[in-house]
Amino acid sequence: MCIFCKIISKEIPSSPIYENDSYIVLNDLHPKSPIHMLIIPKKHIETITDLEDNDEELIWWMFLLARDIAKDKNISWYKLQFNVWKDWWQEIFHIHLHFLAN
Repeated sequence: MCIFCKIISKEIPSSPIYENDSYIVLNDLHPKSPIHMLIIPKKHIETITDLEDNDEELIWWMFLLARDIAKDKNISWYKLQFNVWKDWWQEIFHIHLHFLAN
């Protein structure tokens, strides 16, 4: 079980910024900017290349959640980033969207 799945199942304690039945949002433990959150679906999918056609709503809602977080926190500019595979800095093999802002 990956570390995100352990957090989602409450095996590892965390302090979510936001959580619902499908997603959890956490601060990154190793931030690359002053604001660095991770938007994580609760469904375990290792990487973007493992997405199936029926996962399109899962990804769509990740972007809408990012939009809503930005509105809620009054963030006017931000960067959204997926990392795919270890050669491109993917360290945890459970898809997640990086939300970075100043």
